[in-house]
Amino acid sequence: MGTISSWNKDRKEGFGKGRIGIRIAAGGIVVLLFVCLFIFVILPRFKEEPDDAPETSASDVAGNATSEEDGSDAEDPTSATASEPSSDRSEPSAETPAESASSTENESFGETASADETEAPTEPEEEYITILAVGDNLYHRSLSQSGIKEDGTYDYTPVYSTMREIISEADIAVINQETPMAGDAYGIQTYPKFNVPQQISEAMVWAGFDVVSFATNHMLDMGRQGLIDTAQYWKDKHPDVLVTGIALSQEERDTVPYVECKGKKIAFLNYTYGVNSGNLGRQPYLLNFLDEATVRADIARAKETCDYVIVLPHWGVEGRMEPTQDQYNMALILADAGADVVIGTHPHVVQKVQWVTGASGHRTLVFYSLGNFISLQDTAAKMLGGIAKLRLRIDPETGELTLDDYRMDYIVTHFTYDPGIELFSGMTAVPWDRYSRDRAAKHGLISWGKKFSYDMLAAYIKNNGPVTKEEIERIP
Repeated sequence: MGTISSWNKDRKEGFGKGRIGIRIAAGGIVVLLFVCLFIFVILPRFKEEPDDAPETSASDVAGNATSEEDGSDAEDPTSATASEPSSDRSEPSAETPAESASSTENESFGETASADETEAPTEPEEEYITILAVGDNLYHRSLSQSGIKEDGTYDYTPVYSTMREIISEADIAVINQETPMAGDAYGIQTYPKFNVPQQISEAMVWAGFDVVSFATNHMLDMGRQGLIDTAQYWKDKHPDVLVTGIALSQEERDTVPYVECKGKKIAFLNYTYGVNSGNLGRQPYLLNFLDEATVRADIARAKETCDYVIVLPHWGVEGRMEPTQDQYNMALILADAGADVVIGTHPHVVQKVQWVTGASGHRTLVFYSLGNFISLQDTAAKMLGGIAKLRLRIDPETGELTLDDYRMDYIVTHFTYDPGIELFSGMTAVPWDRYSRDRAAKHGLISWGKKFSYDMLAAYIKNNGPVTKEEIERIP
């Protein structure tokens, strides 16, 4: 066997190595082709149509169509570089599609967020004004003396403490002050001509009263000067409380007395049928009297400047459970003149509530009498008082005030009496729904030898008739 020369050996080994190189090169080319295919063909398709890409909403389509039609280059308001000009989207680069999709999603989200942030128009929030009124604040001598402490100071808050929470809840609370508060110079006076300590006013304000009516038959008990001293005291000591029915000048008399609450003005006009004694002389402005010409003129003036008019007449006959014909007649006049609500005092007993319609067609709600808020009178009927409660609705569009709800609740004047030393104590007003038979059995009138019982009060309430909106408006 011949030998293989070294040249042949090298050639054969080189040829074998060459074949291996060719194979490697061919494999590399295949790999390279596959990579190119993946980069330039397959990958762009994944970028353009990813499997998990969100569906394009109708708003996106509409937004893109609008952009193409007007040729505008919209800026992405959510982009950190929104203030810089954006690239021309008509000639996107190879990587633009992903950026464009992101931009479209951001724009669509921006529109949705804007729609969410812009709340749909809502109904204006309902707003109301609540008004509470009670009857006669009538202090006999024992009541006046009850607030004088051993050290000579005064404290009448116990008289109002039971009612304070109810009174202070109202936006406006009204009370009728039956007698003058002329000051210490006149001393404490009782029936038939009264003067009570001015310090009672501190407890009245503490309880939450905002309006005090003074036009009563007792207001000249201490003469004209007693009335003037009363009015001056309240003006100086309690300037934030509306005093109505009395005045210190003609200018003050001609100014409409009102309380402004929640942007609305509510007038409170107060009059008395007459006085027990005395006269006004050359100062007719001191006290308001209940006559047709006066009330018509005052109501007309009030309606020019105020949103609601409440009239507080001191009228009727003491102790009479039914309104008199004069009360009915005056109620019709007040309704015809445009009064919205009438709240009466003076009879010292509670009378009914009803709507009346004036000749003009105007309807007015009338509380004929609220009876006593506090007193030491000597009959069971005069221990029962009323609380007029009104809720006025402010129309959210027009601002007009309308009577949305109303009712009359009852209260009881309660006290104890020791006949051995003729001492009254514990005088206070108690809501009827908190009054009990046990408490009624201990009432001072019984110890005083007068007739009084829980059942008597319940009978008065029943006989007085409907006192809620639902009940009254069912009456033909």
